[in-house]
Amino acid sequence: MALSNTISAITREKFIPVLVDNIFNSNVLNLKLLKNAEKLDGGVKINVPVETTQNGNSDWLAAGTAGTTAQALTDIATKATYDWATAYNAIVISSDEQHINMGSNQVLSLLKAKLSNAEKTMKDLFGTGIFNATQVSNGLVTLNGAGTFDGGGGGTSAATAKAHDNGNGLIHDATNWTGSDAYFIPEGTVAESIVGYDRSLAGINSGTPGTNDFWNANLGTFEWAIGTIGGASGAAAPNVNGSDDTGAVSFANFCSTTSGVAGGVKAMTQMYGACSIDADQPDLIVTTQVIYDAYETALQANKRYEGDSTLGDAGFQALRFKGASVVVDSHVPAGHMYFLNTRYLDYKVHSKRNFSFEDFKPMEAKDGIQARLFWMGQLTCSNPRMQGLLVGGPTGY
Repeated sequence: MALSNTISAITREKFIPVLVDNIFNSNVLNLKLLKNAEKLDGGVKINVPVETTQNGNSDWLAAGTAGTTAQALTDIATKATYDWATAYNAIVISSDEQHINMGSNQVLSLLKAKLSNAEKTMKDLFGTGIFNATQVSNGLVTLNGAGTFDGGGGGTSAATAKAHDNGNGLIHDATNWTGSDAYFIPEGTVAESIVGYDRSLAGINSGTPGTNDFWNANLGTFEWAIGTIGGASGAAAPNVNGSDDTGAVSFANFCSTTSGVAGGVKAMTQMYGACSIDADQPDLIVTTQVIYDAYETALQANKRYEGDSTLGDAGFQALRFKGASVVVDSHVPAGHMYFLNTRYLDYKVHSKRNFSFEDFKPMEAKDGIQARLFWMGQLTCSNPRMQGLLVGGPTGY
């Protein structure tokens, strides 16, 4: 027990603060959101206010009169209700390891190795959690709402996509598309996904066109914007590769220009605009290394590296696109590029389980001791309408 107490004290004082700080700085979203999570004291669910409409109580008064002001009792908000997710990591030291590492230096070396492994595991748990194809049971909600995406009719029909469109023309843009197959249109229906549409998220269902449309994000494809560059297009399946079953533009086609604009940049411009309302615009674009390199190649003549200074200070290199930093996250699915307005994205964390450390204790029915690290919270969004996702980007060079 004395050794357990000693190991616990060393771990708590020497290793845990470094481990948690390294998790915060492991990727851009953790740095911007997890590190600044809002602490909550409890509650059965996490409730987030969501503005759905204007109250209608504004107008111009007639000159020289007091006038009568509008007093409509308009329900302008609802609430999104998120479930708590609890992450943990168990740090186990067997009896053999305790006996072998009795000296102080050996104990420190053992703890360093164990905590380094715990750190890597927790980093990956958060990193993969928010980009999973579907929400892991009891885990974080996912940003990835693309769902099925292939050229064999997988996805959703043009009519369905159009019915759920936010009016930006990106999901479908099907003025010349009369086919019923869903070539290159993301399905969008992943349950509990932030950047999705025609789905349920946090108790709000946008599955019926005209109902809760404010809860739909913006999904689009690089094909639509790039059009005929480097390939064929047609009423049934516009694409850039001349094939209905690829579903992704090539690196070269991303960088190819028409009227002086790289096709990939054109797609980014359309999505950025779809996620913007006046000065309320995306501040972070997260993508893969391949797409980042394609974007950098397309901008060789006038590259811009002046991204968010806090990202540079943390070691993340960022390009600039309009008002957003463009960064790489190794957990982003191939061919994906996320347009995020972090003003509406928040981690909520339980104040008592914000990477809380539970001391080493003897294990039940096993010869060893165990400590555990806990985090309890959830990734939340109050405005999916300001988030976007482009799919079908280059996946290789």
